[in-house]
Formats: sequence, C-alpha cells, structure tokens
Amino acid sequence: MAHVESAHLVELALRNATPTDADAEALRHIDDCARCGDELAMLTRLVTAARAAETVDLPTPPPEHIWLRITREVSRERGTPPPHHPWHDEPG
Repeated sequence: MAHVESAHLVELALRNATPTDADAEALRHIDDCARCGDELAMLTRLVTAARAAETVDLPTPPPEHIWLRITREVSRERGTPPPHHPWHDEPG
C-alpha cells in the first residue's frame, strides 16, 4: 500500500467519523510505516492540544506602544506613512 494520504491521516487524528474498511487498511499500513505513524502521532497531538485550548490561550494583539514601534520601523524602512492600528475602530 502507498503511504496514507495526509487528509486521511487528519481524519484519523480527528476521530470524528465511524471507522471504515479504508481506515482499517490505513491503520495496518501505519503499524508498519514509521513515516505515516510519525505523521499521525504529530496530528493527534495537534488535535488534542487544539481541543484543550481555552480563550486564555488565544493570541492577543500587542500593546499599543509595541504596535506603534513596529509600524514606525516598517514605515521608515518602506518610506511610507504608518498604517492605522488594525484592531481599533475608526473614530466615529
């Protein structure tokens, strides 16, 4: 059997569907193939981490003073005016 398709490995890691004959065949291949086994293990760890993520784990915008330093530096290098702060609403 050829290596298991990446999309199939993702489905196996997600474990959202009822196992099929194709899944059983893929798992037999994975038992003998370090490459596919390693990829499935990595995807399974990723799915587990994503499912355990909480709001506090999500990225947040940098503080205003950091954003201003970044935009000034980029603008200086490009010779363009600084862009508007992307996560602030336009004054109304």
